[in-house]
Amino acid sequence: MVTAVVKSVETQPVGFAPILQCYYERCSIAKIIDDNIELDPRRKILTHGQASVAMVTSILFQVLQLYRICKFATETTVLDVILPGIAPKEYFDDRLADTLDAIFDYGIGNLEMLITQHMIREFNIKNDICHNDTTSASTYGNCNKNKTPNSIEITFGYSKKHRQDLKQLVWSLSVSSDSAFPLFQKAYSGNTADVDTYVEQWQNLIDLLGHQDFLYVADSKLITKENMAQIHNNDGFFIAPAPMYESYKKVLHNALENHDKESLIRYKDQFNRGFETPIAIEYEEETYTFRMIILYDQKVAARKRNALHARVAKTQSIIEELQGKLNKYKLKTKTAIGQHCDAILKKYRTGNFFQYTISNDPITTYKNKNKGRPAKNETPEKVVVVTDNFSVKFQFDQAAFDKELSLCGYYPLITNKPVDALSIEEAMLAHKNQYKCEHINRRAKSSLNIEPIYLQTPERIEAMLFLFKIALQVVVLIERTGRANIKSRDKGLDNFMPNKKDVRNPSTEYMLAEFQYIVSGEVPIPGGDVSGFVSELNPLQKNILHILEVPLEYYSYGYLFNTS
Repeated sequence: MVTAVVKSVETQPVGFAPILQCYYERCSIAKIIDDNIELDPRRKILTHGQASVAMVTSILFQVLQLYRICKFATETTVLDVILPGIAPKEYFDDRLADTLDAIFDYGIGNLEMLITQHMIREFNIKNDICHNDTTSASTYGNCNKNKTPNSIEITFGYSKKHRQDLKQLVWSLSVSSDSAFPLFQKAYSGNTADVDTYVEQWQNLIDLLGHQDFLYVADSKLITKENMAQIHNNDGFFIAPAPMYESYKKVLHNALENHDKESLIRYKDQFNRGFETPIAIEYEEETYTFRMIILYDQKVAARKRNALHARVAKTQSIIEELQGKLNKYKLKTKTAIGQHCDAILKKYRTGNFFQYTISNDPITTYKNKNKGRPAKNETPEKVVVVTDNFSVKFQFDQAAFDKELSLCGYYPLITNKPVDALSIEEAMLAHKNQYKCEHINRRAKSSLNIEPIYLQTPERIEAMLFLFKIALQVVVLIERTGRANIKSRDKGLDNFMPNKKDVRNPSTEYMLAEFQYIVSGEVPIPGGDVSGFVSELNPLQKNILHILEVPLEYYSYGYLFNTS
């Protein structure tokens, strides 16, 4: 009896490519791009839609340089699964750069709306509340080659990562409160102030969603007279924390001193409180009356009280050290000492709790009038020398400190949405969900590594940021679908996390990681033929595909490589 021996088996990684293929098809990314962007007749193989899908896939697999995508396509079957029949050599960097140029020339915003609107319909994304936030992305190099008048300027600005030595751009992202689904993104020049981006992004959301009755949630930089008036005059609704300028602070303190009752608001495992007061805003000879909703959060109160105690303790520690430094070096005059004390109180923001007085108790000494050693038996003539001897006495205002402690935990929101359409509790929840936008920005900078940016032209950088947003959308849709099906069936994933069963909030990154060792291969068989295979899925992987609504056939060799 002859025993067949397999001498070699060639395998290549497949990973989670079939899952991406399923979601790309549902999102119609390549089709929408190809239907709207005309392809150069000289390009016979790779369309703009296919090139875009290839770059989105490379982002998800963390292949961030265009010139490395050819090697990625050669060493894995990922792009062969998603875009069958295209040779790896077709993904060269100049071809992919052509697609980025074509996307920019067509209009990133127009293309973005078409794709996102299809996703919203396909996955039934709710968008009654939209959140907006900005972040900065640093670049290395000049990044201003071949800049057109319509593109952004990569330049120096306020860096949120405190890298003032690097040029940057500002990236504004709007998301839905429904699973933090990214709705609209836009890149701005690196020196653009955040306050100048909010109204434009609000208008872009109106164009995207087709209505303007959504609640627009942002941070305190939205609250300027011009922004609020413009949104209100165009029948929009906003809510954001009030900045602690003197005018808003005065309204807040008056309300805290004169209000008579607060409503209890149940939130998670605690009870918060809230009440509201009207606030009048004057802009261009017109008065707008908005709502100032004042909330009290127990956890915020505990955190601020601890911080306040720490600031006072640090101030007292510095004051004690100061006593030994007086009348030396730069602290020899009353003016210098006063400036130093003011700087201490300003640094730790404790000027309301400490008052100080500087007193001078001069020291009188005597010295010889003439220089040198006096003659023998001669009594030297003495002169009086008066030296300043300053001391500082600090007095702690316990009453002011206790009052500040009692105010810890209160914070104001400003909105123009009427009380019958937005209760205090709903306003609190809308504001607390602002973290979703910040979470997506962190995701872009961590798992997807939006920076460093390797492209050198602003136009291509803007187009690549558009593809980054599509990658984020796919990540969110995978996670949203999985969690929704877990909730529907009331059963989570077992053996998903170490020592954990019934995991009900799996993240996309961890679900996709379960497929990282899935490979495809070919086994030579007698007669010179080969037999193809894909790794057999374990029960957990099949369970994940079930909740992600990906058919099992997507992991069959015949389906992936079209052997029929």
